[in-house]
Amino acid sequence: MRGKPIILSCLLILLLLVGYIYFFLNGNPVTRAESKEIVIEYLQTHYPEETFRINGISYYPGEGTYIVNVITMNGAIKGNIDVSDGRITADSLDPSKLE
Repeated sequence: MRGKPIILSCLLILLLLVGYIYFFLNGNPVTRAESKEIVIEYLQTHYPEETFRINGISYYPGEGTYIVNVITMNGAIKGNIDVSDGRITADSLDPSKLE
């Protein structure tokens, strides 16, 4: 009967370690969703004449930055928008191509 609490404790510690590593490498899923919404609002206000599609969201753990890859529906403009701490930190879209 003594071995059961030890095994459960080891499993709990292992589960916590795996969770920590996952969140460190992939970021928080809630913050990822918030970053997507921030980018959608940003695109609607800064590029209202274009329709964008979000291709993917990556996480850079070194800076805690979510990198949102976007492209116009016609494929003419594509780039990344970086979101950190709930705000846009970089926009690599070229506005000169919008004309």
